[in-house]
Amino acid sequence: MAWMLDWRGTPITHGAHVLFPRKWGHSAHSTEMAEGIVKRFSSTGRITVDVLRSRPRESGGTGRARYAVPAHSATVVPGPAGRRVADGRGDAASSPAPLTPAPAAPLELLTVDGTDYGPYPGQPTTATRSPYDTYLFAGETAQRIVEDLHRDNCGLTAAFEYDGALTFTWDATYRDEPGAERVTPDAQGRYAIGGLWPWDTWPETDGTTPQP
Repeated sequence: MAWMLDWRGTPITHGAHVLFPRKWGHSAHSTEMAEGIVKRFSSTGRITVDVLRSRPRESGGTGRARYAVPAHSATVVPGPAGRRVADGRGDAASSPAPLTPAPAAPLELLTVDGTDYGPYPGQPTTATRSPYDTYLFAGETAQRIVEDLHRDNCGLTAAFEYDGALTFTWDATYRDEPGAERVTPDAQGRYAIGGLWPWDTWPETDGTTPQP
């Protein structure tokens, strides 16, 4: 039985293999994608995941073996036909599908729900729609999103790094735990942004045509 959906709209079931971002080390920018197995669901939209792999810490020991993460931040990975199932030592390898736009998906004009920010022309990455979907944005649009984000003192900030990557960082006032998410531009220079706040459709009252 499917209880929740991941960021792509894929049902998350008990025992499903998922990828999810987790903070690593003391730096706010230390975030990696971890893989785990779904064990429990909560009424607040979070899933409890047992980690399959755990990197040793410099100070000894390993990271936590269980995490509670928002369902919309997880990615369901293929079953045994598309991945090597973990053995008893916690070793696993996965090949999640690359982030690509839906076939022939047109640009959509977006805003942050509850604000007048935008419009931001973005290309959807899934055929379904939900407020926490991920969209592909041109670099100029991503820059405007960051500038608008910093107009709010919400505990979430973002910065472009020397290599072109865009890193979002948040504290405990924005989410239950501090963390960060690093977005690397694709071959076309687009940034995949989603899952950090709810999107809404920009009210097209002037016949505006979305442009990249």
